[in-house]
Amino acid sequence: MIYLADNDIILKLAQCDLIDLLPEILGSSCEEIFVSPTAKYQLLPKKSEKALKKCGNEQSLKRLTFFLNRVTVLSEELIDLSLLVTLNNIDGIDSGEDWLFAAAVEMKASFLFTGDKRALKALLAHKNEIPQVVSKLENKVVTFESIILLAIKHLGFAVVKQKLLGSPKPDGMLKLALKNDAKDLEECLISFSSDIKPLLAFKELLPEKLINFQ
Repeated sequence: MIYLADNDIILKLAQCDLIDLLPEILGSSCEEIFVSPTAKYQLLPKKSEKALKKCGNEQSLKRLTFFLNRVTVLSEELIDLSLLVTLNNIDGIDSGEDWLFAAAVEMKASFLFTGDKRALKALLAHKNEIPQVVSKLENKVVTFESIILLAIKHLGFAVVKQKLLGSPKPDGMLKLALKNDAKDLEECLISFSSDIKPLLAFKELLPEKLINFQ
């Protein structure tokens, strides 16, 4: 199986100490996880102080470095440039996400890890313009929120919450979610995922509440 991962979700998972468990949670290997050719340079600046600032602490930096040294770098030659231009012209799809979306279309049996729900919403809003992208990514997307839900199912709430609390740079969603208990955390994650439900992968493993969420 092939998994394409964007920079944002890789960084967040490293900060939450979930990056090393990702292959175990998904039943895959690190070699099956592909990143863009620029991922390592963007996530790990050459100057050590910049890399540390980006990661938030030494532990996150070490996890991220170890992970990026094990995954596979995707070849730029796979990308259909005409599709890339079309995607780039859609408001809400930024540079980087357009590249991964185009790569997903051309690669067989691929899943997409992304933390950019704005871009996913833009895909669904323009499905008539880019049907090949939307049809390819239906039931194939893993978000930061859905990875947390999968991790809770795999490791238990107490273990995952402790890891999330250790993030040196929690985003707004995570700050809100961590104020709650197990039930409310799940509800929060479900709420943040509901508007991209058609794209979410591993629905059989996600909470039934999410699948039935209106």
